[in-house]
Amino acid sequence: MNNNEKDTLNSYRQERKERISKQAKKAGKKSNSHEGAKRVIGKICGIVISVVVIVAILAASLNFLGVPQKIIKTITIDGKSYSMSELSCYYMQMFNNVYQYSSSYESQYGSGYGQMLTGYNTALSPTEQTTKDDDGNEITWDEYFLEEAVESMANIKRYYAAAVDAGVELDEDDLKEIQDTLDSINANTGNFSLSRYISLSYGKGVTLKLFKKILTEQKTVEKYQEYRQDELKKGHTDADVEKVYNEDKTAYDVVSVRWYTIDVTSETSSGTSSSEPASGESTSEEATVAAPLEEEYQAQDFIKKVQSQQNYNEETFKNVILETEDPDSENYETYKQDAASLLQKVSKDSVKTNISEDAANWLYEQDKDNNYVRQTGDMKYFVSSDSKTVYILYATGTPFRDTTVPASVRHILVQFPTEAVSEDVSGEASTDTEETTVSAETKSECESEAESILNDYKTYIEENESGVSDEDYFGELASKLSDDTGSQGSGGLIEDMNNNGSYVKNFEDWVFSEGDYEGESRKSGDTGIVETEYGYHVMYYVGGHEHPEWYETILDNLIGDEWEDEQKKFEESFAEDAIVRKETVMGWVKKSCLKMIDR
Repeated sequence: MNNNEKDTLNSYRQERKERISKQAKKAGKKSNSHEGAKRVIGKICGIVISVVVIVAILAASLNFLGVPQKIIKTITIDGKSYSMSELSCYYMQMFNNVYQYSSSYESQYGSGYGQMLTGYNTALSPTEQTTKDDDGNEITWDEYFLEEAVESMANIKRYYAAAVDAGVELDEDDLKEIQDTLDSINANTGNFSLSRYISLSYGKGVTLKLFKKILTEQKTVEKYQEYRQDELKKGHTDADVEKVYNEDKTAYDVVSVRWYTIDVTSETSSGTSSSEPASGESTSEEATVAAPLEEEYQAQDFIKKVQSQQNYNEETFKNVILETEDPDSENYETYKQDAASLLQKVSKDSVKTNISEDAANWLYEQDKDNNYVRQTGDMKYFVSSDSKTVYILYATGTPFRDTTVPASVRHILVQFPTEAVSEDVSGEASTDTEETTVSAETKSECESEAESILNDYKTYIEENESGVSDEDYFGELASKLSDDTGSQGSGGLIEDMNNNGSYVKNFEDWVFSEGDYEGESRKSGDTGIVETEYGYHVMYYVGGHEHPEWYETILDNLIGDEWEDEQKKFEESFAEDAIVRKETVMGWVKKSCLKMIDR
């Protein structure tokens, strides 16, 4: 290779080195650029992930607080939209009503009665059992609760608007009733605050404020409907009521009877309610019916024994009962009490339901001029509708129109020592015959305690500066001091009393100014002390109704159809498409409520 060739080759190599070096540098710069991009992208991704986490936490927090439930609208009623939380509250109200009724029947009557009487099984989820809608279609209970919630909510909103237009407002007693409801809930919240408990019980987003608003609207609607019914009643006169009464007085009159019962143990069924008339009249038609029960012959002998005594009366009837019963039996001790064989002021429907239709027709029998034919001393026996009992009835007089005005009272019971009286310490009449052996000293102590309670109450009345009404304060005392567990929870309140023997005599006599209190004119706010076999009762007279029960019954019947027509017209005034549902959102409401129920 000559020198020229060497020089050319070296020059080429040098150029190639320089070119490779430049490419390497260029490649190096490109590589560094990629690394920088990766770092930038990494930072951006980190920021995005952080934002997503924050949003997720925020969303969870908002959901926990029920924000979506408050904001998202689920139903529109007459052009106004309402949230998921409000519909959820109505749904849970519907569920709670059914659940509590079913549970109450289970507790009161035994296993299975809750489902039998309400159709709802508290042991199952609403999705696992069915019922029928208004059209007779089979639907699950969760569907039923949702439909009822929608209907109830629409009615409340519409009637509330009507109440506002009519100027109906809640008074202090109404507001107190709402607050009492909240206080009652608050007393059972456990470790939760009232607001948190309501949210857990009625749904996310159901705040104390919203819950109180719903209760207020519902109470206003209740008051508005009472107002409208009162307005309808004003359209009817005493003459209207009297006319209805005269058309069928048996539907409104009452009767008092003595009775004696014989339990049926024989296997033969007579198939008739009275195989032989007690009066001795012969009726071959009755006698030819299936063979009488053995207990029917006993009833016939009983009646003949009473009638065999000259000038027989109620005392004769009671004495024959004692002669019939075994002196060592519990029944004998029971029948020694006058109230045990006496039914006071019973209606025709009551006799029909509890004894038999034949017995009701006999007691309320009329002649062609619509005069009652039953007279004092008439007797007859009847086999009950279920053929398990034979009833012997003794008429103490003809049916009559009861003009007694029902009344309400509050009372505080200072109970005699439990070893001296029966366990039933309410004011209600009892046929328990347990002997009371209360010493004069014990009675004196109980009476002194009753007098002390009454004096404290009167002192409060004289010095009252708290603004609490007399009745409310008495109710507070009853809740704290009364030994009557039956009325203690309601402040000692006993409503709509009638002097029909449902309560012990002295108790009734004080309320209706009879017996030792005859001639007294009872008025609201009256107080006193009454002794009964249970102890001493500190009494407070709340007040009486405006009319006797028969009158109010007829008046209610008169406006029944009118009120039904008014409601129908009111509901028809709204277009069929006035309720617009967001089905997807309603599904969320139902799902959320089911979670609460299953929990």
